[in-house]
Amino acid sequence: MFRRTLFALAAGLSLAAPALAEEAAHDTRPIRWLVGLPAGSGPDLLTRLLTDRMAPLLGRAIVVENRPGAAGNLAAQALARAAPDGATLGTLLAATVSINRHLYPELGFDPARDFTPISHFASFPGVLVVHPSLPVETLDDFAAWVRAQPQPPLCATSGAGVVPHLAMAWLMREIGGRCEFIHYRGSPDAQRDLIAGRVPVMLDGLPTSLPGITSGRTRGVAVTSLQPSALAPELPAIASRLPGFEALSWIAVGAPAGLPEPLAARIEAAVAQAMADPALLARFRALGVEPVASGRVTLAARITAEDARWGALIREVGITVEP
Repeated sequence: MFRRTLFALAAGLSLAAPALAEEAAHDTRPIRWLVGLPAGSGPDLLTRLLTDRMAPLLGRAIVVENRPGAAGNLAAQALARAAPDGATLGTLLAATVSINRHLYPELGFDPARDFTPISHFASFPGVLVVHPSLPVETLDDFAAWVRAQPQPPLCATSGAGVVPHLAMAWLMREIGGRCEFIHYRGSPDAQRDLIAGRVPVMLDGLPTSLPGITSGRTRGVAVTSLQPSALAPELPAIASRLPGFEALSWIAVGAPAGLPEPLAARIEAAVAQAMADPALLARFRALGVEPVASGRVTLAARITAEDARWGALIREVGITVEP
């Protein structure tokens, strides 16, 4: 009797997924798209550019809902708890799914269990920048300067626990240096203090750093991609001196766990088709980011790999953030 009941339950579940996918394929309700940062932020703007092109491809309106707060965890919690019916999607950030669980004990979701990764859609490296008064032109210069300081120099970040913060901690470990982190609430304030000389060093996203670098108000040293970035090809990669050093900030599409395969494939295809639009690619590059349409397999693999890498660094270096 128990085995017959178990087989009946399994058969019912196997029939439920295709039925749910078929129902969702004909759903005309607007799609709710969650973003864990304020309206007008970089990821929000990029999301809206993408969703404007995805909506007609999916045949449904897409309404972007901003839920900022708790380092992106509020929006991620809401996405994890939504029904896996294609009516709720979200913007996943690298820190949210690969870093936060190592820093916030009350996360409220499990990145490995509670999401269906769909596809990257944007990526950009960080860049090591210094005030122009520093005797630093190259990464070797920077390493020598840091080690020569009697006290750890101040180092600005755009926030505790974000990719650039961890990338700088990683870099310091590799060069045998130390710095005193000053965490700002976003890049603009940090960049202003760097330009004013109140902090001498910063590792920040390349898009927000480029205006200062191109104007000469700050000096770019090296980028955190494996190769020089097309956004600033004159800057060498840190990996040219420290092989394997890669720290990218990326933005992706995600859905709740359990999304039926046909729905996941349909959304993935819509992302790829939208990201093939030359006008959209031009807009992304004008904003200083690299457009990417990686697909589910690549995104899932990156989340797993970066979760392991950042988790090990956080434990080794002892990085913590205030709740």
